[in-house]
Amino acid sequence: QQKIGQEFNVVIDRKEGNYFIGRTEFDSPDVDNEVLIDATKTYLKTGEFAKVNIIEAEDFDLYGKVVH
Repeated sequence: QQKIGQEFNVVIDRKEGNYFIGRTEFDSPDVDNEVLIDATKTYLKTGEFAKVNIIEAEDFDLYGKVVH
């Protein structure tokens, strides 16, 4: 919840369904939370970084939108 409204550099790990899934520069894969970004509104490349604003948080995942 503390990350809502903040911007982070997020590395994109994969796409699942309608979401790109990545992690902030501070998070380890398979250990920390993931950041989900709506893939129907934004195109991202796996392995690249995107500047993301966190708009929602659940128990184990964050939801964000790309900052242009």
